[in-house]
Amino acid sequence: MYGAPTSVDFIRDEPNRMVAAYNSAHCVVYDLESGKPMVRLETTQEVDNNVMGRQINCVVAHPTLPLTITAHEDRHIRFFDNTTGKLVHSMVAHLDSVTSLAVDPNGLYLLSGSHDCSIRLWNLDNKTCVQEITAHRKKFDESIFDVAFHPSRPYIASAGADALAKVFV
Repeated sequence: MYGAPTSVDFIRDEPNRMVAAYNSAHCVVYDLESGKPMVRLETTQEVDNNVMGRQINCVVAHPTLPLTITAHEDRHIRFFDNTTGKLVHSMVAHLDSVTSLAVDPNGLYLLSGSHDCSIRLWNLDNKTCVQEITAHRKKFDESIFDVAFHPSRPYIASAGADALAKVFV
């Protein structure tokens, strides 16, 4: 119905829900017990004559807020309200496809990875980039596959197409 799923996450502030993203740019919040869609996030709206929301590469749910964050092939990161499905914020975040996202355990920072070889740390309050690290080299037009926050220590990590996994302090 929506295409091939590309990413999933459990919604932490609603333990009976999960969110799934698709290669068709659809993103849906599901009820875990019934398996039925609860909210369809407005990822394919037209704004300023541009079709938003090309393929979604990664989806993450905020740990404390009713917010879903998506990483897109069109270099954007988008933020959606889980209750209404409405777009809350959209930003061009990288110079190439955004491939991965992670939210720190406290919900204050967002980490993004991209095929532009960089990982970026974002302040979630004002949606500004506070640090950029050129982390990996390109290989076959790909670079960063995944990013992560350590659950209790001030470490971030990335995995890349250059066959390296890196940890940053």
